[in-house]
Amino acid sequence: MRKLFWILCVILIAGTALAEDYLDLNFFIEPKFEHNKMNMANFLVKNIRNDSIRQENIFAGKIFAPPQSDSLTVTFLNMVQPFLASPVDYLFYDKVINFKLLISNIESDSIPIIKNLVIETDSFKVGIFSIYTPDFVVKNNIADYTIFNFDIFDIAKQQANLLAKHTDYVIMLSNVSKYIDNDIVKELPIDAVVSFDYQKKNNELLSNHLTMFYSVLTNQGNYGKLRLTYKDGKVREYWQEIEFDVGND
Repeated sequence: MRKLFWILCVILIAGTALAEDYLDLNFFIEPKFEHNKMNMANFLVKNIRNDSIRQENIFAGKIFAPPQSDSLTVTFLNMVQPFLASPVDYLFYDKVINFKLLISNIESDSIPIIKNLVIETDSFKVGIFSIYTPDFVVKNNIADYTIFNFDIFDIAKQQANLLAKHTDYVIMLSNVSKYIDNDIVKELPIDAVVSFDYQKKNNELLSNHLTMFYSVLTNQGNYGKLRLTYKDGKVREYWQEIEFDVGND
């Protein structure tokens, strides 16, 4: 009986060592929902299910088209409860934020902004931060109790190096152009850039041959799913673009 017990223990330990760990990050980029479709969008987002794999929803870019008041944008995001959000049509006037607002280069003593986040699974950790383009403050009249840091290269360096010390995989959520993304990541420990620029670009390995660039526009009918798999001590990534249509006209 004792011999059987130890055999079972060895099998259990070996099985655990060989097990795979998964994380799905669903990116809704530039959704540009019609404001009268917000309830439908909320319903569809909350019914994206996978019982066997942990998944988190991330919103970035323009939430509504045409742009709506801060209060409506915040009402929708508070309703849909994304894991993270980096909306560019929110200008910091509505302060009732019940979701994680991720912006690494904007500070405010009135709005609960986070600079980065570490996502933990059983086997690995993922770090994520978000860079807004300087054009954001040029084109928009943002609340005067916000401070924008224009040195996006320095901010990205700080965040990437900090997260790389504590995680296995680093994502930069980026609102700048792909050309600038390519320059930012050249010597930084960033595994993936997920763009929330308003333009769709090709998904490909950037020039440092280490960082993958991903681009999707939800207003064109898809969201992006980044599946991260941990096996044999390594994180592997797989990107899909999955149909998502709330019936915008």
